[in-house]
Amino acid sequence: MSRELRLIARVLAHDDHEAFAALVRLHQSAVRRFLRRLTAPDWSRADDLAQETFWKAYRHLASFQGRGRFSSWLFGIAYQVFITQQRRASNIAHLPLPDDLPHLEDAALHATQQHTFDQLLDALRPEERTAIVLHYQHELTHPEIAAALQAPLGTIKTLLRRARLKLQQLYGDRR
Repeated sequence: MSRELRLIARVLAHDDHEAFAALVRLHQSAVRRFLRRLTAPDWSRADDLAQETFWKAYRHLASFQGRGRFSSWLFGIAYQVFITQQRRASNIAHLPLPDDLPHLEDAALHATQQHTFDQLLDALRPEERTAIVLHYQHELTHPEIAAALQAPLGTIKTLLRRARLKLQQLYGDRR
């Protein structure tokens, strides 16, 4: 039995908060990175969504069946939290922020290639961006992405293919 499964068993059997805190520590960086890709450049929003993701994971931990990776299950929750928040936000008028608004954490992203890649990702539809980030950054397989996003495997393959083609075209247009 893996360490994750032992921690999950402790949480479910004894409501062990320390065990859940250990699960959070194991996965918080990956979940936050994933959500930051989806919400760029609003990193504080990503952090709020990550907190909500772990809250929902705690409340629904019994629904994790252990058939796939725990991280895939978490990414699925994170994506659903993101989509729900997007739908709520679309009903609220936002004031546009200047593109050059300084962010404290932007210092870590000064590399030109990273900036270009982020801009290219922003040009993708949210579901395409999500599939690309889960596959290439978090190294999830196609079936794991399908499980996380609750979508058919064929849809995931199509999303990834279309997203790669768009990225190639957009990158070519920039040169």
